[in-house]
Amino acid sequence: MNLFHRQNKPPLVSPAKFREAYECHRLSVFRYIYALTSGSQDDAEDLTAETFLRAWKARQQFEGDVDSAIGWLIRIAKRIVIDNYRRTVRTTHSLPLELAVESMPEQAFLHAEQQQSLLRLVADLPDEQREIIILRYVLGWRVNEIARHMDATENKISVSIHRTLSKLKEQWQNIESENLSAAFTLKEITYEPHTG
Repeated sequence: MNLFHRQNKPPLVSPAKFREAYECHRLSVFRYIYALTSGSQDDAEDLTAETFLRAWKARQQFEGDVDSAIGWLIRIAKRIVIDNYRRTVRTTHSLPLELAVESMPEQAFLHAEQQQSLLRLVADLPDEQREIIILRYVLGWRVNEIARHMDATENKISVSIHRTLSKLKEQWQNIESENLSAAFTLKEITYEPHTG
């Protein structure tokens, strides 16, 4: 037995290293949860806090460096979101608007509505497709990182992204044409020809 041989501690055991991982990855974990839960800021904040609390309790089990902790944290976040989903009834959440609708400029309001529609489309995707899209476009992961995280081939991930984006584009065009049609109908109803 070598008395001089030091056992390596897991990298996130020290509060300073865990804090570093928190600062490095908290926004990515929040964005992942926010997109996965259809855009409820309050829920995403609560679930993000719960993710880091659970990670703190399990920090002895993590092996890797601070930079690679994101995959581990995302897996914890996903389990927490699933657990939360099982505990609660799924409801449609609206994006938090800091200003009242009446005081909001029309462009900002339209952007918020479009963002909410897009989040609903993503929320309605099958679980695996939704996760791939969130990892790729919300967190900005590369295809090889997603493949490694999901234990899949890069080709499978690429094909899934392509098919899912095609499906989302088609659904988005349907929503846009329905909105345009509704706007013209509303305009026709409210239009009063000037007589005189």
